[in-house]
This record gives sequence, C-alpha cells and structure tokens, in this order.
Amino acid sequence: MSKETNLRYEQPHKPSKLFLEYTKNLQSNDSIRIQNIDHKKEDLKHVQEKWLEASDLKIKAKQHVAEKKGLEEEMKLVAKANMLVRKRALALRIEAEQLMYEQELAQMGKVFHKQRL
Repeated sequence: MSKETNLRYEQPHKPSKLFLEYTKNLQSNDSIRIQNIDHKKEDLKHVQEKWLEASDLKIKAKQHVAEKKGLEEEMKLVAKANMLVRKRALALRIEAEQLMYEQELAQMGKVFHKQRL
C-alpha cells in the first residue's frame, strides 16, 4: 500500500459536510419537537386550570343561590312565627282587658251576661 492510502485509514474519520449538516438539522428538529411538546403540555395545563376555575365558580354560584334560597325560606318561617307570637300576645292582651272590664263592671254592681252556646 502506498503511504497516502495508509494515512487515509489511520487518520481519524472526518464526516462529510453534508452528514454534519444533516445531523445538525435532525438535532434542531428534535429540539423544536421537544419545545412544541412542552408548549402543548403547558397549554393543556392552562386549559385545565381555567376549566377548574370556571367549575369552581359555578359550584360557588350554585352554593350561593342555595344559601340565598335557604335564607329566604328561613326568613319566611321567622316572619310566620313572629306573626303567630304577635297574634297570641294580642289575644292574651284582649283577654286580660276583657277580664279587667268584667271586674270593673262587677265593682260597679253590674253583671256582664255571657250566653253559652
């Protein structure tokens, strides 16, 4: 073998420019794909977070409406109970005044006649 042939095989292999450019393009494409995948994951997380926030708002709104409805019903019951208490107090007051009136008539010697049915 000639000296040139021996040197060619003994020296380290130098890849061609085309091969180097091809591998460089592959690496850049891989990095771009990885970035795209990362962006898609981030976008998906963002969409999921927005969806969770929206569902939380809906749940809170429903709870608020339910609480408001419950409070309105409670206020109606309180008003009804208040009315019953006031009616009973008025009935007791009228009854007490009727007794006082009958006592005054009895002191004056007059009788208040009650007819039983």
